[in-house]
Amino acid sequence: MPEEKSAATNLENGQATASSTPSKTKRQKTPTRRRPQNEGVVVAGGVGITGGGVVILPQHVLNELYHNYSIKQRRSGLKWFLFAAVLFNVWTICIPWQQALPTRACCWPYLLLTGLLHIGRRSERPALRRFHQSLLTVIPRALWFLSMLHFASYVMLQNSFSPRDVLGWAILLNFLIYVTLPLPLIFLGLVIGFCTYFNCLSLPVGFSRPDPQLSEQAAANAVLIATAALIGLLYYFMGEAKQKRAFLEAKKSLEVKMVIEEQSAEQERLLLSVLPKHVAIKMREDLGSSSSEAFKKIYMSRHENVSILYADIVGFTAISSTYSAQDLVKMLNELFARFDRLAEKYQQLRIKILGDCYYCISGAPDERPDHAVLCVHMGLSMVKAIKYVQQKANSPVDMRVGIHTGAVLAGILGQRQWQFDVYSKDVELANKMESSGKAGRVHISDKTLAFLSGEFEVEPAFGEKREELLRIAGLKTYFITKVVKPFASPCAKKINESKSENANHSPDSTSSNENNESNDNGDDNDATLDDEELLAQSATTNGLATAAAVEDEEEQIKLENFKQRLKDELVTRDGHENLTKDTNIFLRFKNPQLEQSYAVYREPYSSLPLLAALLVQCIDVLYSYLVLPRSTLHFINIAAPLVPIAMLVAISIAESFSGMLPKFFVDVSKRFNDITFVRELAAIIIALTIGLSNVIDMFFFVTFVRTEHIVSESEFNATAGLEEVPNAEHLLPASFVQQMRDAVPTERVLYPSYLSNFGVLILIAIAVIAQLTHLTKILLLLSIAALHCYFNVFLMQDLYALEDDLAHQPIISTRYCASGLLLVAALALSFLARHMDHEDRVIFKWKTEVAEQKETANDMRQRNEALVYNVLPVHVAEHFMKNTKRSHDDLYSQSYAEVGVLFASMPNFSDFYSEETVNNQGLECLRFLNEVISDFDALLELPQFQDIIKIKTIGSTYMGASGINLQRNLRNDAAITERWSHLAVLVDFALELKHALQGINEQSFNHFVLKMGINHGPITAGVIGARKPHYDIWGNTVNVASRMESTGKAGAIQVTEETCNILQQFGYTFQQRGLVAVKGKGQLMTYYLQGKSESNSEPKPAIELHESKPEATPVSLDVTQELEVDIKTPLLKLKAQDTAAQDAPVAHLTNGTVAESQSLLE
Repeated sequence: MPEEKSAATNLENGQATASSTPSKTKRQKTPTRRRPQNEGVVVAGGVGITGGGVVILPQHVLNELYHNYSIKQRRSGLKWFLFAAVLFNVWTICIPWQQALPTRACCWPYLLLTGLLHIGRRSERPALRRFHQSLLTVIPRALWFLSMLHFASYVMLQNSFSPRDVLGWAILLNFLIYVTLPLPLIFLGLVIGFCTYFNCLSLPVGFSRPDPQLSEQAAANAVLIATAALIGLLYYFMGEAKQKRAFLEAKKSLEVKMVIEEQSAEQERLLLSVLPKHVAIKMREDLGSSSSEAFKKIYMSRHENVSILYADIVGFTAISSTYSAQDLVKMLNELFARFDRLAEKYQQLRIKILGDCYYCISGAPDERPDHAVLCVHMGLSMVKAIKYVQQKANSPVDMRVGIHTGAVLAGILGQRQWQFDVYSKDVELANKMESSGKAGRVHISDKTLAFLSGEFEVEPAFGEKREELLRIAGLKTYFITKVVKPFASPCAKKINESKSENANHSPDSTSSNENNESNDNGDDNDATLDDEELLAQSATTNGLATAAAVEDEEEQIKLENFKQRLKDELVTRDGHENLTKDTNIFLRFKNPQLEQSYAVYREPYSSLPLLAALLVQCIDVLYSYLVLPRSTLHFINIAAPLVPIAMLVAISIAESFSGMLPKFFVDVSKRFNDITFVRELAAIIIALTIGLSNVIDMFFFVTFVRTEHIVSESEFNATAGLEEVPNAEHLLPASFVQQMRDAVPTERVLYPSYLSNFGVLILIAIAVIAQLTHLTKILLLLSIAALHCYFNVFLMQDLYALEDDLAHQPIISTRYCASGLLLVAALALSFLARHMDHEDRVIFKWKTEVAEQKETANDMRQRNEALVYNVLPVHVAEHFMKNTKRSHDDLYSQSYAEVGVLFASMPNFSDFYSEETVNNQGLECLRFLNEVISDFDALLELPQFQDIIKIKTIGSTYMGASGINLQRNLRNDAAITERWSHLAVLVDFALELKHALQGINEQSFNHFVLKMGINHGPITAGVIGARKPHYDIWGNTVNVASRMESTGKAGAIQVTEETCNILQQFGYTFQQRGLVAVKGKGQLMTYYLQGKSESNSEPKPAIELHESKPEATPVSLDVTQELEVDIKTPLLKLKAQDTAAQDAPVAHLTNGTVAESQSLLE
């Protein structure tokens, strides 16, 4: 089949590409070579993609899997071979009454074996199940052998036998062995097929009674049996092609699923490294759902008894002036990567990284009684970890840690660039605990001390005397002085076990044990600072793993995983047993839509079985020439249907040979087959034509013989006791009767049973038609068989009487035997037709399940993708998801020379925050803040602001940047208006923020104002902490922008003189404020933005640059436009919606010291 070859070629090419890549290791447990194309294989190619790499499935493994799968699926047809054989056994017992006792007895072992096959089939006992499985491999061969034995014994033990007696069963048997026996083709075709054909042809001829037409009968039998075998082979290859497609689809779908699963797993890992699991799950569930609530969805929850840790690097501002931004980011990344490892060890949830400030919590979202103890251990380890920076920078930097325990509101705000954060007065107190502490010490409050259970020794710190807010809160503070109960690390236990094993195998075991004892008595925090690194070193030292061995092991795991999953996927495909729940008694799907889809759907090359009908009609001409009267009108009767049958078959199968036929003819064939009613009607016409052609031939046969008086009256009278036969002469015109008399030859050839035997071949041709349902085929089979039986019994009685005379007058007339055998064939093929329809429906259901599984997995990936892209910028998220084998300490950073930075805060919002009961402990205040930030985020969805990136929110401060575009390429000599067009867009965005907040104020009767600062220049953007990626921007430009906001006034936008000079070229007007003292920068001349001159329009280069930029959605996602704005990602192109916030309670909010949060790398 062209499609199979194409699929096989594609898979083989994929394997060649994968195997041509040089391997890093020489050692291979399983050969993964590419088999030459000329090797005999069943299924080509074996490529299993698993996201991070390619798993090459060896060809012999793939062939073995397909072989087992194919045999398993074909076993379901074995019972219908048994059913047909039992019917024939019943026929041999009941019909020919005169046969000998051995002939009757030989069928009983067959029936016994049939019952044996069902032993243990549905048993839950393992022994019976194993016995049943062993029988499945033996019984198909045993059944065939018994069938041949029964056929031979029946032929040899008959007193008088002719080649016509069991020809119908021989025809059916040669068809059934290819269709129902679960045996491989080589064994089936070369051994069983040939032996069956030889036995069915030679035995009846060899043991036949003397007959003048014996050679002609042998030739006719050979033609009819060979035709049945050819039809069986045609259906075998058609079934094999369907199973192969189903196997390849299962394999390909598994590959796609594994790719999607690995990508989803990486997305999930990346997502869960930034957001807690319960928040990520809830957000994924809500993604795409519509909300009728007045407020946008807020993911916030309150947690009691949570320990909050703030840690700040003392003296980092001094060294920041001696290092470039890139070096500082690299240094911070290495330091915070160590902190992240410690956070994993001590069960901390890192919240944010603000410049050189690191803070985390313990006891949320999962409550635990030892939250304060773990937090203190974390702080002590961080103080020791700062020694790395001291050595790296050669500077006396130190760590200042503050810990406080209380209640927090934990969650996310806004709809873009989500960051998990905590809010409450206790969070501010923890910040003050850090700022009022001392370098190199862990500063805790009395609230935290109450949860330490005596595991640490402390001394008074008197922090309340240094910080007014602590005094107002009534807190007493302490410094940790000594660890009373060391922390037991799981990694440390593994290291000790590894060391003890080394000591037992080392000659210096005594000294090693002494060293271990001395280490155990030391400070646990020193020993467990980098437990993960020590464990990895220990494993390497012991030779447990090398780089090559690990890589080879990963490849082997992937290969075995793919192989096992593919095997499980195919083993579970026992649809022949579990389709009952999806269909009714008529094998129609209970789901109307599924049934309609199945009616429209058609398998590739499904029209090819129509060739069997054309072949049968052609064979009618050949065999009848040998054993039937050679009448001209007879040949006209059987040859005339060939023309319409050939036309319908040609137009039906033309689309299967698109490469060999003209395009016009192929297109007509496709349109013909696309109409379900038309293709079914064509199949019915073909089936009725070949069936009725034989019935009409029987009528002509009787008419010709009686009209020509080929048989004398004495011969008819010799058959005494027979009823009078109806004469068909009066049914025809006299002139037509005379023509028939002239056309009939004088030879006397009278074998009417051949017409019934040929009827079995017609029934076979109808049974394999794929365009018809089993109900239609059963109706056609039984109708045509009934017509043949009626003609045998009532219209051809006298002719069968002559044939009985040749057989020495058997007790049961040949017409009844032939009719009975015809009914046996019709009944057996009816059940087989149901089985064929069942098999097609199973494969169709598999296809729908595969599509649903892929759609489900893809939907999960898209949801994860949407969430990930809402946590990190698109290009950053893609970098982390593609580089799955990166080190956790790898640094991702990009430098940009021309970037605009915006800080916008609501300074009067903190005056409204309160944790009163009426405000649900502050939750309603944060709900209102979420409305404000969400409306700000909605502005980023507008096309004119697509190049602005939200960096983060710090409490009520909104931070954004422009010009961070990897595809923004400008000429070196470009005009300022072209280079800094994005800065003008950033100013427009700032003005829109003011308008949005004004609209919220009008609807909520509040008076919030924005205080904003904008600066421009070079920055470094990157990710700190690859285990828990945190995207941020750093540099002098960011620091100055932060100071422009913090030193500005409410309701104004403050900029530096350099920024003012650029923006003036875009038509913006400014008012000079004067010199402003900026920490670390001295006196800077600043300006307040007044507005934009209406006479000056925005320069065209800015519009041209904006239009030349690609859309901010490089990854497409099929999401409907009806999604609410409460879930926004760069992938979702939603129109900005004007949303109104309801009245919110008066509130007061603090999230640490905003001024410190804004001062990055100072």
